[in-house]
Amino acid sequence: MLKGYRGPLLALLLSVVLLGAVIVTRPPDVVSTPPPVQTALPPTATLLPTLTPAPTIPFQQLDTATLHEAVVGCFKKLNPLLVGYNQTDRDITSLIFEGLATTNAYGIPVPDLAASWLVSSDGLVYAVKLRTDVLWQDGIPFTSADVLFTIKLMQDPAFPGPTDLHRFWETVNVEALDEHTVRFTLAQPLAAFLDYLRIGIVPEHALRNTPAANLLSHPFNLSPVGTGPYQFDALLGNGSQITGIRLRLAATYRQRPEGKDGYALSQIVFHCAPSFNDAIAAFQRGEVNSISELPPDALEQVSALTQLTIYTAYRPAFGAVIYNWQRGEVGFFRDFRMRQALSRSVDRTALVNKFMAGRAVPADSPIIPGSWARASDVSCPGYSPDNPNAAQTLLSQVQILPTPALDAAPPATQAATTDAKATAPAAPTAPPDFRFQLLVNNDPALANMAAEIVNAWNKLGLHVSVVVVDTATFKERLVAGNFDAALVELNLAPNADPDPYSLWRQIPKDGGLNFGGMNERRLSELVESARREVNGIHRAELYHDFQKLFCERASALLLYYPVYTYGADSRIAGIQLGFMSNPADRFRTIQDWRFVQP
Repeated sequence: MLKGYRGPLLALLLSVVLLGAVIVTRPPDVVSTPPPVQTALPPTATLLPTLTPAPTIPFQQLDTATLHEAVVGCFKKLNPLLVGYNQTDRDITSLIFEGLATTNAYGIPVPDLAASWLVSSDGLVYAVKLRTDVLWQDGIPFTSADVLFTIKLMQDPAFPGPTDLHRFWETVNVEALDEHTVRFTLAQPLAAFLDYLRIGIVPEHALRNTPAANLLSHPFNLSPVGTGPYQFDALLGNGSQITGIRLRLAATYRQRPEGKDGYALSQIVFHCAPSFNDAIAAFQRGEVNSISELPPDALEQVSALTQLTIYTAYRPAFGAVIYNWQRGEVGFFRDFRMRQALSRSVDRTALVNKFMAGRAVPADSPIIPGSWARASDVSCPGYSPDNPNAAQTLLSQVQILPTPALDAAPPATQAATTDAKATAPAAPTAPPDFRFQLLVNNDPALANMAAEIVNAWNKLGLHVSVVVVDTATFKERLVAGNFDAALVELNLAPNADPDPYSLWRQIPKDGGLNFGGMNERRLSELVESARREVNGIHRAELYHDFQKLFCERASALLLYYPVYTYGADSRIAGIQLGFMSNPADRFRTIQDWRFVQP
């Protein structure tokens, strides 16, 4: 009776053995939400002294049905609820699992496991109709029971995955109306709710009776079953060490309408590389066809590899100088003319090109390019050679003056003041003594950029200094609000929705990134209205107004958008990155990827 299940059972047995070995040889890990600020890419070792490639494998000798990709690091748990911020786990699970929704090339939510959805006029109820033609990769039909099981796991107080998932889903009521209809009821309107429906759904029948607290150690995490285009085939390893994983095209997916065409790659093999250098060396040796991410420091050298095509896309993040609106000593930041003066004195294009070439591009809007919410006619102003005195003019109009120094001379008595007015001519008014510090972490590129920004500000007659601290101290000071101004990288990943609420409205103690406590009434109203508006056209209009006002008020000094870089064999066609909420989105067009003869 079990004859048909012999293969899956053997794979599961192998997974259990390897899982035990991993538990013994790997230090314990905890899945948790990462610190909210990223300021630098992971450190890289010195690049290989030469990048002379090995002879290119002739096209006739290529296995054109298999993609071999090098990933830096290795996977831990191939469960979409536990991937946390381990990018390799995200990459692989994105091919195995699907959510009720996904995003298109502009970040717009579109149905995936859902067939359609209806939203109530008040934005509180989402009725989701599920597809009836979906099978799990072991042949079991997909139903609303799987959706409820997945959500209930995340709602469980013992859920071991990212805490932000638990906190969100515990506020949502979910119920199955029938086998293929699920209703979600929100506590308050949230237009970004569809973005949360991208979370991968797990099979109830494979994890039945598994308490949430036991999810971390379940064999399923190394022998997963999903509904996506590729399924688990085998773990690769030498002895007790896992070195990779092989996925194969899922027969159950090929039965679906969207799976009948394309998918020339019948296998994808991920090879774990200890470092970027090892990944690049594996490509040179012809062992892999692609590299999951190329570090900026390597771009100039790998560009010499003529058989490697480099693809880039915007990350859902931006670097900016933010101001502390809550600190009395720098209350002048609350005057928009002060912020405009600071922006008008900085040539961000020159700065980014000088210090972050290959790592970022200049930013001019609080919503990244490629997003459906991006306003093409809005651009935050910066330094212009056509109006070199703009910053100085704005600075002279600032009305919120600096707090007097504690050791300043006390005011004269009324009599003395009267006598002085009668006997001495009026002294010329001295410019306000604007003093503050710019906090930055010790990433060399960012620290050098901060120094040049401060130099530009001091030329206006300000008194600004740079404070460079280690990353841990930087994060602590941001969260505590212990800064005047700070150069930060604000990261929305893995969210695809452009909702800026967490950046400009939600303070750290509530889980947000509004470290400076920015609070402008009109901007706040736009952000609040947009996150409640379920009509996409109206929401886009609100975000247009938000971007325009953000730039007019110079709410922050936008500097750069960090970029993601992917490398692949030039003989692979069909790769299109488009809008990316995280690097796993590179596989959005995997159906079209294929090897082509030059």
